[in-house]
Amino acid sequence: MEKKLKIKFLSAIIIGIVLLPTFIYFIIPTTLAQENSFQNISVQEAYTMTKKEKNTENLAILDVRDTTEFNLGHLYDSFLIPLNDLEIRIGELEDYKTSEIIIYCKSGYRSQQASEILVEYGFTQVYNMLGGILAWIDADYPIWTTSHYITVDKITDKKFELLIEPQLLYYSGCYSCDENYECPSQSESISITSDVLEQGDNYLKTITYYDFNGMIYESIHTSTLLWSYKKVTNNINKTIYFTSTEIMSENSLFQSYQLDYFIDHQNYKLTIHTTLEPEPQNLDTYSVAFSTIKYVPVNGNPITSMEFIKFNMSVTLSQQYDILADVTKEMAKIYKKSKDLDLMELYYGYTNMRKEIRSLSELVREQLAAYDWQIFESYAVLVDYVVNGGNGGGDPPPPCTPDPFCIVVCNFILDLGCAVGMAVICVYVCAGPCAVPPLWPACVACTIACTAIGFTLCYLIGIYGIAPGCEWLCCQV
Repeated sequence: MEKKLKIKFLSAIIIGIVLLPTFIYFIIPTTLAQENSFQNISVQEAYTMTKKEKNTENLAILDVRDTTEFNLGHLYDSFLIPLNDLEIRIGELEDYKTSEIIIYCKSGYRSQQASEILVEYGFTQVYNMLGGILAWIDADYPIWTTSHYITVDKITDKKFELLIEPQLLYYSGCYSCDENYECPSQSESISITSDVLEQGDNYLKTITYYDFNGMIYESIHTSTLLWSYKKVTNNINKTIYFTSTEIMSENSLFQSYQLDYFIDHQNYKLTIHTTLEPEPQNLDTYSVAFSTIKYVPVNGNPITSMEFIKFNMSVTLSQQYDILADVTKEMAKIYKKSKDLDLMELYYGYTNMRKEIRSLSELVREQLAAYDWQIFESYAVLVDYVVNGGNGGGDPPPPCTPDPFCIVVCNFILDLGCAVGMAVICVYVCAGPCAVPPLWPACVACTIACTAIGFTLCYLIGIYGIAPGCEWLCCQV
């Protein structure tokens, strides 16, 4: 019995000696690697860390998305280094080498790559936030944002509800993490020129030429001023124009209405531009309306906000403005509750917007009742701009006081030019299904979707000032 125990003991020693190199070369390095690896955490754990380490220098929050995503919304106190730039700019994180670092992206893929990079460079407390900022928003945690997507739904004839979400949830673009994906090229070009054919006190007829990659289209535009309003006091100048425009091309006739509201206050400037398309079969209703409301304070804020509103119900023109006034009221509350001083400043802009939009609604109801028709589809964009070198990208003040009628015509020509260009592109994009009769339903769906996207894009292009400013152009005429 004693002999058997000695044999077992010697066997165990021999096996241990044989397995020792394996333990040294495989088990120990694996354990050390785990110690130097990053840790995956939930958004709930990340939120707890941010609350625990608030107002201290023991925690860094790194965003590795692209600049556009970051500007649309990010975690409070976070800073941006896009994933593609991380290794080049790794020196900027040297002070956090032994600090806790929470890394996040949109949904968690890029943050995992970034966490691996930081571990390779010797960072010791790296935390990858699973689910990214989408999971953070889904958990109803706050983010820093000045851009929202707002939907309006009907409850009763006199009541409605607003769903206010970060615009970030609706953003889609080219991401650095998408494999084998190339962003679309922007090789198409559109050139627009126009000449005046006839002009009167309330009447303007022009011919416009569109050169799209060598193909020239032309149309005749007839604009008629139907109603105007002007009010001047010591500290404010209000002007409203309601115009009708007909566009005649070789094979079609298109009619629309435009309402332009210009406010020159001692503390701010506000413009409201609404384009209305009447129903072809029922000329006392509008099929689509799109409004842009631009607010520019005299002393520009350091940021620019933008809210996109979609109505999921039909409204009259005056009701649309009533609801937009309520939207600005809710946005003012949201920004006022923020602890960020820049966001709190937006409260004053939206409060002023609400007052002026409400005033416009009353004027439409009282003096423009003949055109206060039902609108089947309605969209709007609210923008609080920045001037005088602010970081939000607002336009500088115009060098003169331009003719309002010139601005109306200019805005319409630019909008139409963009719309015609998008229509040509949509025809090209949807050409495949349209050529095969069985696929015509797909062709119609493709054309509607492409046109809707293009319509929104044209307005956003105008909002962000990519097209020449009409104030500047009208000052040059």
